[in-house]
Amino acid sequence: MKKIILTGLLLAHLSLSAQELRNLDSIVIVATQAAKDSPVAHSRVQREDLSRTAPTLNLPYALALTPGAVVVGENGTGSGYAYLRIRGSEGSRTQVNLNGIALNDAESQEVFWVNLPSLSGFLENVQVQRGVGTSVNGSGAFGATINMRTLYQSPGPYAQLQASYGSFNTWNFTVGAGTGTDRGRLFLPRGLAVDIKFAHNKTDGYIRNGYGNLHSLFTRVSWIRPGYSLKLYYIYCEQKTGITWEGIPRQMLAIDRRYNPAGEYTDSQGTVRYYPNETDNYTQHHVQLNHSRRFGHSISWSSTLHITKGDGYYENYKEKSTGDHIVRRSMDNIYTALSSIGSWTFTGAGRITGSGEVLLGLNYAYYSGQHFGLMTHQTENPDFTSAEEYYRNLGIKHDASTFLKGTYQVPLGVSRDNVIKLFADMQYRYVDLHMEGIDADGGPLPHEMVLHFFNPKAGVTAIIHKDHQIYASAYTGSREPSRSDIKESIKAGRAEALKPEKMLDFEGGYRFSSANVALGVNLYAMEYRNQLVPTGKISDTGYEIKENVPVSYRRGIEIEAGWQPLPQLRLEGNACFSSNKIKELILYLDTYDHPHTWNPVKPQVAEYYEHTDLVYSPSFTGVALVSIKPLIGGRSCFRNLEAMFTARFVGKQYYDNTSAADRSLPAYQVLGFTLSQPFKTNRAGTFTVSLFTDNLLNQQYCASAWAYRAAFRDTATVEVTEGFYPQAGFNAMIRLSWEWGN
Repeated sequence: MKKIILTGLLLAHLSLSAQELRNLDSIVIVATQAAKDSPVAHSRVQREDLSRTAPTLNLPYALALTPGAVVVGENGTGSGYAYLRIRGSEGSRTQVNLNGIALNDAESQEVFWVNLPSLSGFLENVQVQRGVGTSVNGSGAFGATINMRTLYQSPGPYAQLQASYGSFNTWNFTVGAGTGTDRGRLFLPRGLAVDIKFAHNKTDGYIRNGYGNLHSLFTRVSWIRPGYSLKLYYIYCEQKTGITWEGIPRQMLAIDRRYNPAGEYTDSQGTVRYYPNETDNYTQHHVQLNHSRRFGHSISWSSTLHITKGDGYYENYKEKSTGDHIVRRSMDNIYTALSSIGSWTFTGAGRITGSGEVLLGLNYAYYSGQHFGLMTHQTENPDFTSAEEYYRNLGIKHDASTFLKGTYQVPLGVSRDNVIKLFADMQYRYVDLHMEGIDADGGPLPHEMVLHFFNPKAGVTAIIHKDHQIYASAYTGSREPSRSDIKESIKAGRAEALKPEKMLDFEGGYRFSSANVALGVNLYAMEYRNQLVPTGKISDTGYEIKENVPVSYRRGIEIEAGWQPLPQLRLEGNACFSSNKIKELILYLDTYDHPHTWNPVKPQVAEYYEHTDLVYSPSFTGVALVSIKPLIGGRSCFRNLEAMFTARFVGKQYYDNTSAADRSLPAYQVLGFTLSQPFKTNRAGTFTVSLFTDNLLNQQYCASAWAYRAAFRDTATVEVTEGFYPQAGFNAMIRLSWEWGN
């Protein structure tokens, strides 16, 4: 699996902060980040919070405390394949940006976090926008937008060292150092800086064969002068994990929750065995070259060249009902993509009437991808002697867009603290999808789709006495089907092509913040047309086959609150209540003659549902956090001791779209405790000892599952095949870290 992405990005920014380094960093993400007063529901997770909540540096789990978030770890711990759902929307509906550049794959629209291990250790902050958000590139955000910003440039030299060990033989080692920009030391001229960070994660995992062996490297070379910066980033990620995507049968939940059927077979003596190389491998190389320049006080611009190269394969053992078995090695995604986005910001200020800015942008992306698989072994075929290619297909994608964003501020009354800010955004996007060749089952994949999207957005925020904000917005979003959506639909025999999804997102709310109190309330209504939902059937690699439904919606209320009554005590929490429904749904069950023979017959069995629940969409999620610094202000060496208690609540969720009680996951709650003690010295830096615990009550729960139902003509019965993803019970980790310098 190889991939190459070339991205050119031109951005401009209006306002400049007092700190030159941070100002130049901010230019490249102005088009995707939401400001504090934007009419968008958003949360920001800072560097220190990422460190406190993610001991293994897995980003989905670092964001698990944000409103509406549900995390799933395939291997039970999140140290391997991990998924993040926000407002019930999965990863392909979440736009992910790194320094303003989209990371979503052009075809799958996914970001596989296991391919970016330890990423949270390289980040300064993460902003999560719920709903359509302010994204201007990529396939469009239907659940959320995740904007990640790499570490701020340090003015002085520094060094870091970190080691962690915990349950399931999980350990992490991280080392980092940087020269800084201001001192001109280490034979470097003033303004030239080098940063480097390396991390190695290893785990056995909770699920059998859920191991992970992960490496990552972050480097940055910077040249920064007043009003000017040139930065070269290189991020290397390598992962080798066991295959855990199949899930486990229901009956095994009571027998062995750590069971994993992947690679299971029965030998000639009737003994159950497991193929020893049931593995998934992938590497990624990310390169970003950014040039930023400021012209006066009103205009800035930035250009970035982004290159991503990936290579990988999975090896998977399959046993057929006839007794023959194969080992296949599948290599997917050899592709080349070229994209360029340019944007310009113009700003003007009225004397008294107000001020505003305009951002204009253009984007073009070209993608060409080849997909193929190899059969490496086939026991029952005497003519099979070596690896044979058994499928190959091609995907081509053209993606062009232009956008115009504007903000305008007018006074509200005579007080300068009272203002109204208007926001508008218009985007036009052209998409051309083409597929040809043979898929893994030997069937042809001819497909052509040309789409035109127009996505306007508008909002208003009223700011009263600085502390109070009232806002409302209406956003539209459009999204094309992914490659897997299309090809699995074709293979399933769908007569009509899948339609693109469309959504109208209404948001409105209130924010308040003071020195020790913060409160936010957001109401939303996400009205879908032709949303793609799972049918219940899954492919060989665990992919859920989907169909369009005419009308569906997600409506709810999100509440966030924080209170610091004492310097030693901080309380935070959020709660999300929602209704997530499909207005009308027709499911078609595959039909077979008999459970013993499984010969397909026609016609399929149709089932009709009204106001049924959307899959993986709990009606309630909540978070509670208590942070205590009991000795703050004292003279003891333990005066910086911090204890943090967390609780995550997830309501009942269905794993198919029928709202059937026997195909639902019970509500669960996960309690965690963190204890951290830094020891600061004058010259040797800061030493920190941290203890992380999760699932304190050892609750046995499943965060996700799937179901496939088949009807039988001869017996008039329906058989259900299910797979569950049990999560680890009580687990703990201890971390030792050292930091010196800035």
